Amino acid sequence: MGGDRGAPVPAARLLAESTGWLLNGAAREVTLELEEALKGADLRWRDYGVLSVLEAAGPLSQQEIGRRLAVDRSTMVHIIDVLEQRGLVVRSRDLTDRRAYSIELTDSGRALLVEVLHPVTAEVHDRVIGRLTDEDRAHLDRILAQLTGGSRTGTI
Repeated sequence: MGGDRGAPVPAARLLAESTGWLLNGAAREVTLELEEALKGADLRWRDYGVLSVLEAAGPLSQQEIGRRLAVDRSTMVHIIDVLEQRGLVVRSRDLTDRRAYSIELTDSGRALLVEVLHPVTAEVHDRVIGRLTDEDRAHLDRILAQLTGGSRTGTI
């Protein structure tokens, strides 16, 4: 009989075998690498997320951007303030809801995305996730899209 049957499993082993913990660890590694890489542009990973959502979707309300990125309202106001001060987005009253603001990517914001931010983030993803084969990476992307309710061709 196994002498260790009732013995507690070491926490490190439990975490190493926990899908949720492993997903969090991978996300944390990508986030830390992105934060470091985006320092050169004086931006954070959430700033990049806002700019990318606006690039893909066009003008949106602060509330909608926050919903799409799972960012709370007060944090979203701060992010938009910073991006607006940098001239990367413009905030104007929403024509359909005068209580809301519409956020739009500026030409400067679009240029920064294309010339700097997309290449930098692609490099980070290749460095961190590039350890996988192309097939494994595509498979991981499909699985993560299923888990998050998104798709490779859907919108955030």
